[in-house]
Amino acid sequence: MNNIFYTKEVNCPICMTKFNTTKIKTSALRVDRRDEDFCVHYENYNPVYYDVFVCPSCGYAATENAFDNISDKDKVVLAKAFAGRQVGRNFCGIRTHKDALDSYKIALYTANLISSRNSYIAGLALKAAWMCRYINDEGEKVYLKMALDNYIEAYNKEPFPVNNMDELTVMYLIGELSRRLEVYEQSVYWFSKITSHPDRNSNMRIQKLAKEQWHAVREILKKN
Repeated sequence: MNNIFYTKEVNCPICMTKFNTTKIKTSALRVDRRDEDFCVHYENYNPVYYDVFVCPSCGYAATENAFDNISDKDKVVLAKAFAGRQVGRNFCGIRTHKDALDSYKIALYTANLISSRNSYIAGLALKAAWMCRYINDEGEKVYLKMALDNYIEAYNKEPFPVNNMDELTVMYLIGELSRRLEVYEQSVYWFSKITSHPDRNSNMRIQKLAKEQWHAVREILKKN
């Protein structure tokens, strides 16, 4: 399209429609800063806007990595759910912030119709929270809570790694999301689990972040 965007051809596994969706070239990305829950703030173009593919025909939505990774059983469920559905919008071009946030909402709706993993739903909810944070939308906390609940479920039920994250990273996210939601005792508990974990030295970056956030939460608890 130009030196910023390009299109990728996609085949919808539900209705078999072929369509082109927009992506941002890696070379165009300029990072401004990163938050403690891994939210990246970009100077100009944000690739998070385009992580979710949305079929313009049936409305099936999923992240790029999960779009084709769907069981035959779930295909049948979604085909029935989407039968006669009028999408009414096209998410394939350059997206506004509203388009991007809505793509995550549709992906979450889709994921909850089928047997999606808790870790996958948690990742969608976390990025939806980031989308709210970019514009200071109070809806951020709703999605953070959804992400937190699903990460806890994933930690208790799913084998590691989950969504390319090891156990320590998931523990850290649970602690950090708890901190952001002001569930401080729970936050301290999860950060402490990392610092005492037998494999803590296998991920020194997470261990360092956990220690920093543990101290930050302890300071808050002392003041309270």
